[in-house]
Amino acid sequence: MYGTVGTEEKAAYASRFGCDAVFLRDGFPEAVREATDGRGVDLVLDPVGGPIRLASFEVLAPFGRVAVYGEAARHPGLHLPVLPVRKNNRALTGYNIGDLSRRAPETLRRHALAALDLVASGAVRIGITAEYDLADAAQAHRVREAGENEGKAVLRIGR
Repeated sequence: MYGTVGTEEKAAYASRFGCDAVFLRDGFPEAVREATDGRGVDLVLDPVGGPIRLASFEVLAPFGRVAVYGEAARHPGLHLPVLPVRKNNRALTGYNIGDLSRRAPETLRRHALAALDLVASGAVRIGITAEYDLADAAQAHRVREAGENEGKAVLRIGR
């Protein structure tokens, strides 16, 4: 499992979560190809979008897929050429939790409970690095939007 981050500081943080290697986003396709001896990876989980999404197709192995679940880079209108998807039988898929909650609430419930079980058992760790009172939610959003956060932030509701 490989991770990509925007800064060296975030690479040091991300390394604590079980990645075989963490690469800076700038130049990650070359780093992944080198790490996989040119084979590429079977799956890219993409919360970022934009140019990173386009570059993700460069690291896919034949029959690999890119699963999109966010647009943090804020390039929703980015044009994705079809050739990188068709080349070597690659696939692009999406995941939207809001849509899933409307169309299949029981599926979402099962998946959420399974995910929480993994966290509770320690099999999956979530790095909570900041806590904000609900009154400070705007500040939490500013920090996130500026890319200054590591890990997850929690909003406290009541005490």
